[in-house]
Amino acid sequence: MKKVLPLAFSTFLLASCSFIPQYSQPSVEVPSRWKSETAAENKVEIPAKWWTLYQDDTLNSLAEEALTQNLDLRAGFERVNQARAALRIAGASMLPSANASLGASRTRTDPASAKATNVNNFSGGLAISYDLDLFGANRATIEAARASLYGQQYEQEALKLVTLGDLTSAYFNLLTTRERVRIAEDNLKNFREVLHIIQVRVDTGLDSDLELSQQKVAVSSSEAALATHKQQEAIYQNALALLLGKAPQTFSLDSSKNIADFPVPQIAIEQPSVLLERRPDIHSVEQSLIAANANIGAARAAFFPSINLGGTATAAAASLGDPASTVLALASSLTAPIFSGGSLEGGLDQATSQQRELVETYRKTVLTSFREVEDALATTKAAAEREVALRSAMNNARRAYEISRKRYEVGTIDFQTLLDTQASLLSAEDTYAQALEAKLTASVDLVKALGGGWSELVPEQQSTPIPASAPASAPTSEPEEAPIKS
Repeated sequence: MKKVLPLAFSTFLLASCSFIPQYSQPSVEVPSRWKSETAAENKVEIPAKWWTLYQDDTLNSLAEEALTQNLDLRAGFERVNQARAALRIAGASMLPSANASLGASRTRTDPASAKATNVNNFSGGLAISYDLDLFGANRATIEAARASLYGQQYEQEALKLVTLGDLTSAYFNLLTTRERVRIAEDNLKNFREVLHIIQVRVDTGLDSDLELSQQKVAVSSSEAALATHKQQEAIYQNALALLLGKAPQTFSLDSSKNIADFPVPQIAIEQPSVLLERRPDIHSVEQSLIAANANIGAARAAFFPSINLGGTATAAAASLGDPASTVLALASSLTAPIFSGGSLEGGLDQATSQQRELVETYRKTVLTSFREVEDALATTKAAAEREVALRSAMNNARRAYEISRKRYEVGTIDFQTLLDTQASLLSAEDTYAQALEAKLTASVDLVKALGGGWSELVPEQQSTPIPASAPASAPTSEPEEAPIKS
């Protein structure tokens, strides 16, 4: 008894052994505030369905459809499933395995003799084996597989954010282009009216053919611009079709909402340190780092012996109704590496280097996220200021054109002045429509840079190994049957 207790205690200590390095989040310089930070009055938090901030039913419908039909998201969902299956496979190493066998044979003795007899033999067996994970190799593999699953879940959330951001921007691009088409059509109509006026003046001898030719050039240029805008309209509509998983030939969006009717949300900006918790791409890289950390533990454990316990039971009988003879056997085996030609050392060096690489990747991902927020804040501020200035310019250009047209009709200004105000108005209206688009897409980029609203759906991450019978759950759902959460 005195010998058994120390042996049992030693076995317990070995069973609790783990060679996985203690994980700590890599250090990164985190600024205390944003350079482009603005006052936070009347600003809103980013909701889970952040696209609803733009208060448009058509956009809401497109976003919900993209969540289930976008092909990139559907492919990403399957990558999550693959990672979940890999965790189940890894978890199976912590459970015993059992195999059954059945056999039957018939032997004829002394076939040349008249006394030949037939001998039947029926047998069955059961074999059970179990690997003792004394040095934590299997547990390290499970830790790596679980971290890979979480990383894939976070990657899926990042993909949703990018996809819905692209969808929202493409929707604004389409509506802006339709507004530019309308502006070009209105200006073409005005240019043709002016052409008619000039034609009358030429016929009456008040103008020359030079003014008539110049106005015809303006009309033709306006027609060319209109054709270009219609081409862009088709391209943006095709882009929306692809984001929705549809063939362009089967998709058409009839919305003609004015781009000026969309509210531009004022987003509340939190401190830079909060970004590390909000950005799914940062979490994805960190989970890859945790997996690499666990792989170091598995590589270390490979230097130590592995122990397998097994048992077999076999039964044999001459016929199915006869009593069976039974044999029971228990066995154990220990396998220890003696010479591997450097493969074990190489495996450990490789795992360690991969972990160090991911440390630097994590740091770069964090710094990149800081830069993206700063860029988005600067762009948002500049877009708002530009929109105000261009709105004033457009209103002044419109007044100037109306005045010049009336004066030209009564002959108080020359044709060149009218032509200049026409060109100024067309340019001002077109540029202002683009400024509205830039203001909206800048707000979309800011939402994306801040991580969207995904943080409300982050799964609780368990710290214990997950056996094969209980794989980690993921905040995803089947395409078609249920929308993917966002």
